[in-house]
Amino acid sequence: MMPSLSIHELASAMNDSGWESEFLRQFTENYRHLYACALTVVGNREDAGDVIQEACVVLWEKYRDGEFQQVLNFRKWSCGIVFNLARLHVRKRRRYSQSGLSDHVLGQIIQTRSAGSELLELRREILQECLGKLSLADRKFLVDRYQNEAPLAEIARRQGRTLSAVYSKLKRLRRLLTDCMRRRLGTGEDW
Repeated sequence: MMPSLSIHELASAMNDSGWESEFLRQFTENYRHLYACALTVVGNREDAGDVIQEACVVLWEKYRDGEFQQVLNFRKWSCGIVFNLARLHVRKRRRYSQSGLSDHVLGQIIQTRSAGSELLELRREILQECLGKLSLADRKFLVDRYQNEAPLAEIARRQGRTLSAVYSKLKRLRRLLTDCMRRRLGTGEDW
């Protein structure tokens, strides 16, 4: 069993300069995604936590030794390491309990999870591009509605518009974004 190492302990072990703080920033930004990767393979929170603890140490050592500099995407690189550690964890557990998923099934789960994750990331990037094509007023409207979770009735009251007009505007913006994303995902065209 590895000693428990929290993100805060890792942070206090590093100084605030250069590549050390960059590792911590990237690790904390991707922590939830890495945990989800581990959980997908091992199937329970306790084991996923153990895998992440081990992964934190392994990732730090590999990052410190310069392995990350050879790749461009921290999330993809670190998730690959987490998947491998999670697979080893499952193999050990299977050896002791004589139960668990086969390596073949684990490989399929990992492949499916990875492909789904990449597709979601691509869709998120394309959505950001499509949002960037909207007017500032339209982007503010969408932020108010979805990020700030403002009720449509409240938005209509603030804008001095009818609720029906606000619904129509929201429907129009959703259609624009959907069409933009479909074009970008399907043909690479722009609007």
